[in-house]
Amino acid sequence: MNTTDAINRRHFSRIPFQVDVLLHFHPAQEIQTAHLLDISLKGALVNIIQSIANTSHRGKICSMDLQLDEGEEHIVMEGKVVHQEGQCIGIECQHIDLDGMTNLRRLVALNMGDEKLLERELAEMLKLK
Repeated sequence: MNTTDAINRRHFSRIPFQVDVLLHFHPAQEIQTAHLLDISLKGALVNIIQSIANTSHRGKICSMDLQLDEGEEHIVMEGKVVHQEGQCIGIECQHIDLDGMTNLRRLVALNMGDEKLLERELAEMLKLK
């Protein structure tokens, strides 16, 4: 599948949002710092900062902790690594708590600029559950 096909299959808009995040891989309790490249209602694309040669994370369960400000606002997204190219990994969201979803929705709404599109994506996400 080429890049154009992958983009056309995507149901959720990706929002470029560049910030450092913490990745907690389970069950090994491995913690790595990563740089968030983009985020959507259904996942995230990150670049692992701490390079470990030939380490594959594909299929691993992880949680991503994204601190939104200096206070207590953050998003914790639990998911599965669905693809990896070098140090760049794609995480599919499998669980997010209500506070995290509220913060993610606000972040996406502020960056998307299209409330109707956001509502369609939320409805699509609820159908997938």
